[in-house]
Amino acid sequence: MRHGETDWNTIKRLQGRTDIPLNQNGIDLATKTSKAVHESGIVFNKIYTSPLIRAKKTAELMNVYSKAPLVEDSRIIEFCFGDGEGHTFEEIKTNERFISLRNWFFAPENYKAELGAESYEEFFGRIDDFLTTVRKLEAALSPQESENYNLLIVCHGGVVRGLLKQMLGWSVNDFAKTKIPNCGLNLCKLTEGSFSLVYSAKIFS
Repeated sequence: MRHGETDWNTIKRLQGRTDIPLNQNGIDLATKTSKAVHESGIVFNKIYTSPLIRAKKTAELMNVYSKAPLVEDSRIIEFCFGDGEGHTFEEIKTNERFISLRNWFFAPENYKAELGAESYEEFFGRIDDFLTTVRKLEAALSPQESENYNLLIVCHGGVVRGLLKQMLGWSVNDFAKTKIPNCGLNLCKLTEGSFSLVYSAKIFS
């Protein structure tokens, strides 16, 4: 799932790895989502979170009912947008200095890492490494345990897109088109090392 809302989300300012906290609406949204997920019968056995404060706070609120082990993992930190962080999307769309970064959102096949931004190779490499950990976790469970084992990953819009792309074999164009709202949940089922999508961007609150 993506973290709750921040003030920078409301004004469409690119966050990346800039450590912006949840605003009150983001806290309320995560709190309501946690309660609604609990009431739907979902219990988490383990929660992974990005180390950024907006994700960690969301993970803590999502863990109120499950009280599962909560693990910080730097491999699911948000994409690094380099010098683009702190600028609004309007600035990125209109300032020629950010033409490569603009491609990340609108023409991903043409994206090139510039101005301190992360490369696709690094980004998808760390996501694949994280997914290897998830597959090993599933492999260590018995079939009965696996059937009832729920793992929550609390991260960021870019990382959710990256995870879905790598899990489901999407192209970078599919990756760019996917809408990921704050506190939107994406349910994937892992069976014998392969992922399938059950639902995407579901709002529980």
